Amino acid sequence: MSPNAAPSPPGERSSGTAPRTAAGHRRRAGRVIGIGAGSLAIVLAAGYAVVCAIAPLPEPVVTLDAPAAVTISADDADVRRAVDAEPEPTAIGWLHDDEIWTNTQRPAPIASISKLVTVLVALDAAPVAAGADGPTHVWTAEDAARQARYVADDGVAFPIPVGTEVTARQMLQLALVPSANDFAAAYAYSVFGDNDAFLAAVRAWQDREGLASLSLFEPTGMDERNAASASDVLRLARLALANDTVAEIVAMPQVSLPWGIGTVENTNPLYGALDGVIGMKTGRTSVAGYNLAAARTSDALGRDVVQLAVVLGRATAEDRLSASLSMFSALDAAPARTQIVAHDERVGTARTVDGVEIPILISGDGAEVVLLPGEAAERTVALETGGFTEAGAPDAGLTGADAEAGRRVGILHLSGPTESDERAFDVVTGAAITAPDYGWRLTHPRELFTWS
Repeated sequence: MSPNAAPSPPGERSSGTAPRTAAGHRRRAGRVIGIGAGSLAIVLAAGYAVVCAIAPLPEPVVTLDAPAAVTISADDADVRRAVDAEPEPTAIGWLHDDEIWTNTQRPAPIASISKLVTVLVALDAAPVAAGADGPTHVWTAEDAARQARYVADDGVAFPIPVGTEVTARQMLQLALVPSANDFAAAYAYSVFGDNDAFLAAVRAWQDREGLASLSLFEPTGMDERNAASASDVLRLARLALANDTVAEIVAMPQVSLPWGIGTVENTNPLYGALDGVIGMKTGRTSVAGYNLAAARTSDALGRDVVQLAVVLGRATAEDRLSASLSMFSALDAAPARTQIVAHDERVGTARTVDGVEIPILISGDGAEVVLLPGEAAERTVALETGGFTEAGAPDAGLTGADAEAGRRVGILHLSGPTESDERAFDVVTGAAITAPDYGWRLTHPRELFTWS
């Protein structure tokens, strides 16, 4: 030790190196921290790259061009104009539907159309199967007295001897085919006993059937107060055709009967004047004029339908026939082929996560439906879960390969007035759906992870 050197403090050891300082410790720690941060950044970047590469693609968002359910209704303007052009009470419609077109709701005298009410009410109380004879009625002195009154009043009647046995079917045939008043009354009273009981049954029946305008005072139509609106007469015709026994008899152009009556012709003037007539009922008095409720089968552009027409209060038999033929012509012209689905019709768009818009189409040649006035067809698009969901959707399993065009993503259901109108069509992509590339994934994290 140099004589001038100061002694080391107790506990310290002398050396030839510089002593360690706090600053030196900090520099070494900084180097360690800097190396750690760089490694972490590399790890995070690598992790981000991997996550972007493997993240499932969000589903495209689907927008339909129209509501999922759409109803297409037939136009009734032409049949409405045809009915409105008639000067007297008129109604038309079809058997299978509830719709009625009429030019007035005013009740009018219906004359012998009353007999449709009579037989329907009596058959409701005491059914007779189609083709069956039913109960036998023995002709009474009271029946014969009524016959004489009808003949005196120029009403249709076919006198037979007291004591003659008459079946329900024979009474129905005479009441509905040649419009015999005597047999219509005898049939009603054979079921109900007297006019008061008959009328009580009529009122209860018409309430059940919703024939609000109907007023009946006796069973034949000889009473001029028997009345109904043309639209209620058309409803009455529907009820008549729904009853197998009545429908069978009113469709008879003629009928042969015993007791010297022989063959009698149906009073319906449309037999021989128009194809497809399946009957119904005439009526005529000096007050009521010439009335007719008529039914006819028809081909409505490939659909079998039954047309109904009612004309009341015509001045002559010729006017009644002419008006009826005009109404059936209007019904003939009414059916229309309506396109419900177009060929490869576009129904919406799918927008992918990277902004590409893919058309959504209905696959196939489209579809037409035959509609009559008052009818409608409905089409409903149902997007498929796992294909396209309601929220928007082809599945997100695109990993770089394209999803091909024509891929089914839903179904369009079509319904209409007939069973044959019930159909289904595939809803498909109109172009390939391509997954965005890896570069897009790296540069669009917000879209990739928060797309909605």
